[in-house]
This record gives sequence, structure tokens and C-alpha cells, in this order.
Amino acid sequence: MEHLALEDVKARMKDDPNPLYRERWSIIYTVQVHPREAKNIAKDMGVSVSKVHTLIPRYNKMGVSAVETKRKEKEDVIVRI
Repeated sequence: MEHLALEDVKARMKDDPNPLYRERWSIIYTVQVHPREAKNIAKDMGVSVSKVHTLIPRYNKMGVSAVETKRKEKEDVIVRI
């Protein structure tokens, strides 16, 4: 399990080509430089509280692989009228 130094997190937050990963790195960076309640981080960053509550423990447990994991695709739902 690999955790990154603050400067490496900052670099990935700015340079990762995947916008989802950049958002995740931004949340981790914010938690590292200005820790506070998840609801305040979520509000400031425009994400859900559950996203913060999910990401941070996953990063603590899994390191970089927690950030660089693609989200599950939602199944297409066919609506009949």
C-alpha cells in the first residue's frame, strides 16, 4: 500500500488527466492541509459528505489504488411509457 507525500498528492491533484482522479486527489489534499469535519470539506469542495466519508478511509487503507479505481458503471435503465 503506497501513500504519497503531500507534494506528490498536490502534483496529482493538478496534473492527473482523469477528472475523477483529480477530484479525489483534491479531497485528499484538502484533508491533509486543512483537516476538519467531512461536512465542511464536502461543502467547500462541492461534493457529497458520503464521498468524503468513503474516500478518506479507503485511501488510508488502500493508498493510491483507492484513488485510481474507476467507479462502477450504472446499468442502463429502459423506461417504457
